[in-house]
Amino acid sequence: MPLRLVLLLLLVASPALAGDPPPKGVEACNQALKLMEEGKPAEAIAVLEAAKGTMDPEDEWLWWGNKGSAHWDLRQDDKALEGFKKAVELKKDCWFRTYCANLLHEYGKWDEALAMLSGPIDPDYAERAKRLRVVIEGPYRKRWPHAYTKLEYSGKAFGHYSVVSDVGVDAAEMDKIEAVAAKLNPADKIQAFQLEKLLKPSPELVNVFNLLELTRKEYLRLTGVTEAQWPKGKIFRVFFLKTQQEFLDFATAGGGEAQHENVLGFYDPNFKYIQLFNQPGGGEICGIHARTLDTFWHEGWHQVFDALTAQHPKWLNEGIAEFLGKGDVSDDGSKLTLGKLVTVDDRFMTRFERIKGVIKEKKQAPFREFFMYEHEQWNAGDVLANYAQAWSVVYYAMKGDNEALRKDFRKLLQELLKGTRWQDAVKTIFPEAKLDEYEAKWTAWMEKLE
Repeated sequence: MPLRLVLLLLLVASPALAGDPPPKGVEACNQALKLMEEGKPAEAIAVLEAAKGTMDPEDEWLWWGNKGSAHWDLRQDDKALEGFKKAVELKKDCWFRTYCANLLHEYGKWDEALAMLSGPIDPDYAERAKRLRVVIEGPYRKRWPHAYTKLEYSGKAFGHYSVVSDVGVDAAEMDKIEAVAAKLNPADKIQAFQLEKLLKPSPELVNVFNLLELTRKEYLRLTGVTEAQWPKGKIFRVFFLKTQQEFLDFATAGGGEAQHENVLGFYDPNFKYIQLFNQPGGGEICGIHARTLDTFWHEGWHQVFDALTAQHPKWLNEGIAEFLGKGDVSDDGSKLTLGKLVTVDDRFMTRFERIKGVIKEKKQAPFREFFMYEHEQWNAGDVLANYAQAWSVVYYAMKGDNEALRKDFRKLLQELLKGTRWQDAVKTIFPEAKLDEYEAKWTAWMEKLE
């Protein structure tokens, strides 16, 4: 859910009593905000709809913006965009201007998003707008303003990914291409053809894009999400940089923290993009190091899941990401399977090894608690053990011998895609008695797994 600024001039809505008339005006907006903070955007929309037409004219923008936010939380992005645009139309410097640009960015409408950010910005959102502008422009536009599109690829027709990468071309070559491109006139047919040929993406960049599209199909196959449920019109942006220094420089410009110094990639939930760099060394597939690929598959799930729903049980989100984070790819990158079981690795302790040790020592978290973990509980305990347990639960649900769990697992995913508050969905689908049964069977199965 986006951060929201609650104006001091707004009165805090008192709890509604049974039989009270529905709130109106600003009070309705306050109640809707409270419901959204509780993870109840559908209820927030109902409150706002009941209060439609009751706002003072000078506050009408607030009604539209909050309604846009509630639709955004439900991933009803067409209605969210309508709300944000109307709010900006009514109050040009409102904070919803940044939200509107953010959503335009998710749709791949980057020029429109930049235009939105060029208008008046609420001072409290200026830094966020600055960071968003960096992400939209990417790491290459300023240096190569006429040639940067050579380093961006979204497929020949409509693609689900936009890959921004300097693989397959070096800086010196780009400097030369920029010099030539600056002299060509795109309005001239012959020069436009020359420009198109000059800015054709490298084969390596196309390979990366194709691998991402294969990954998307694997996500669908393994999780039971259908093409019809895939977010229409969304463009998933991935920055794939050749060196760690490029990676760190761009992460810093986009507001990244020092923690990125020790990772190969990350997903930014604010601006919905993935950033990676290619670890040097052997073991490359289509020009990508195996560990960088693992990182993309993991972070790629977070990106997709966030686009599908705002409801993310921690164990489910991380468990699926860990499950999808290992796979096999053919040498030419044309075939891909995810969900590979890795029992040992010379470089570090695997999730498999860790959960085996946790179960042997009887230190696993009880399912009735684990399935309800909030972020604070997840981080307060043994985080590595939590990741291992989450991976093993998903692995068991996907590939184990428990068909009932597999069905409940898919049912939970589908309920979350409807926008159901995750705590309510988990409690409904996984009552404690059922969780106790699943935990006992999971423990026995994991003990035997080799």
